[in-house]
Amino acid sequence: MAMRSSKNNVQPTPSAGSITAIRAQARDSQRVNLEINGEFAMGVSLDILAHEGLFVGQHLDDAKIQQLLASVAFDRAKQSALRLLEIRPRSQREIHERLRQRGFDADTITAVTARLSEIGLLDDNAFATYLVEQRQRASNRGGSAIRQDLRRHGIDSNTISIVADSHNLGDDDEAHALTYARKISRRLRGLDRTTFTRRLGGALQRRGFNGSAMRHAMQTVWQELQQGIEFVPSADDDDDDDDGDVIAD
Repeated sequence: MAMRSSKNNVQPTPSAGSITAIRAQARDSQRVNLEINGEFAMGVSLDILAHEGLFVGQHLDDAKIQQLLASVAFDRAKQSALRLLEIRPRSQREIHERLRQRGFDADTITAVTARLSEIGLLDDNAFATYLVEQRQRASNRGGSAIRQDLRRHGIDSNTISIVADSHNLGDDDEAHALTYARKISRRLRGLDRTTFTRRLGGALQRRGFNGSAMRHAMQTVWQELQQGIEFVPSADDDDDDDDGDVIAD
């Protein structure tokens, strides 16, 4: 008897034979268990059961069993991907990696991502737009950091360029850098100019702001601190976005 792998163990591949029972699963009303030659063979969805026209007494040869196993794997991987997409948009690379971590084989993953892309549920352009808009709303990430986020999620250079241009990515770095610098300025009081520049510059650089935006923010906030001007965060400012060591040496 051949073996097939699952996420947690290796299971025997059913041998050719006749379906002797089709039993409803106790925990999932949308799935049933198939028994072949009196032994459990596999669980299948009601959709697969209907699509394949399976019935008690039907003979399944090895080729048909392999086809059913592939259909079951595809169905389970698709449902897993859909649950991830219900939470938030995902890139193709992210879905591919999450399914791989859950034990699905490469052919199944490729088939699932292709199908979800075909019906518009997996769209790297839409995901890139979502991520850029989310990061821009946060107002504490520079254009280069957002581009790096996109690359990390597997978005290709052409898509990044299109989305970046359509959202003027980086054009508002100066304003965002200044907002972020003011937000953490209370931690910078009392520092000498050299230490202030090193710490704030490092924080801004880690956020992906360009050099011009960093220089403007550091100069402005330094002058404000020397004049005793205190930045009061608004209700929209979220301190949870701050790195714990954002101004550490």
